[in-house]
Amino acid sequence: MSSSLALDERFFDVSRFPLVRLRPRAVKPGYAFAWSAQMRRLVSLATPFVLVAEHDENETADDARLRAAWLRTHRAMLAAYCRGLIVIEPRIEARATTRETLRALTEGSGVRTVVVSSMRVAGELAPVLLKHTGSDTRPAARTQAV
Repeated sequence: MSSSLALDERFFDVSRFPLVRLRPRAVKPGYAFAWSAQMRRLVSLATPFVLVAEHDENETADDARLRAAWLRTHRAMLAAYCRGLIVIEPRIEARATTRETLRALTEGSGVRTVVVSSMRVAGELAPVLLKHTGSDTRPAARTQAV
């Protein structure tokens, strides 16, 4: 990835771009403002990507609300470039709850969402999601587990 990317490497790992991974240590109370700024930069690249994040059950309600609002507000941009949001939840018993949380977060954003068990599965799924065009995701966000 070029140095002109201007993404904060402490926040996003872009070493496997177009697979972009939110670094778990970046998720701290109050991080949603920085997340929003980084997402604006990511979308401004005008290049399709897939975002991968680990589920964090300790995310604050304020951060979740701010991120959900950002996703809805930037729906058109996201639909054009974000081919999917993959959330890693290794605990099988927690995946259904994680799916519901993710559905609530991304409702109205037009982003295809998937909950998977590991980074390995996320890496295998990302190329599949990247094949979809932005118009494939516009009708509604779809959440599933793999």
